[in-house]
Amino acid sequence: DLPEQKAEAIRKLYHLPERYLFYPAHFWPHKNHLRIVQALNLLREEHNLEADIVFTGSYTDDTRKHVFRDVMSLARQSGLEDKIHCLGYVPEESMSALYAGAVALVMPTFFGPTNIPPLEAWAFGCPVLTSDIRGIREQMGEAAVLVDPTSVESIADGIRRLWTDRELCRTLVEKGRTRLASYGPEDFRRILAEIMEQAKIHVQETGARRNITGS
Repeated sequence: DLPEQKAEAIRKLYHLPERYLFYPAHFWPHKNHLRIVQALNLLREEHNLEADIVFTGSYTDDTRKHVFRDVMSLARQSGLEDKIHCLGYVPEESMSALYAGAVALVMPTFFGPTNIPPLEAWAFGCPVLTSDIRGIREQMGEAAVLVDPTSVESIADGIRRLWTDRELCRTLVEKGRTRLASYGPEDFRRILAEIMEQAKIHVQETGARRNITGS
């Protein structure tokens, strides 16, 4: 549990609004920042819903610089520049407060199969929106809003649900914390043992097939 005073202090330090979405990710193309900006523009145009988002993460090499420039250019063209807060590198001690103060984590990434930010979000009582793709859907279960990362409409609808439905957010936080609590040392050892047993069986079966075929 994070003291409300700390979350408020960090919000003021970075000049953030009272309500904001959060996405801690470097500006790699597969992190899908552009579609988030497009989704925010869609929400404003079709639902009269204006939401701020906080991006953290660096853009120090050529690829990430290019993505960052595209994101900010789209924000300016859409009239959303004041809604996009790019904080760059954020000290670790500030990250917990940014999670705790956010309406939701918005992470429509194309990369999986599992990711750390949703687990961090659950730990600090932050609802999660992420991608409905293999691996991530198994990681999240029913503790997140899952969206199609290729669809601006799907991302926008997921954001709208979390931005306007406090009961949904509360339910997701409860489910997330319950799910997070199941990831203990014993659970890790059990799953690792199961994976090793499956691998052993696979190796044995492969060897048997090769003996039969003589290859």
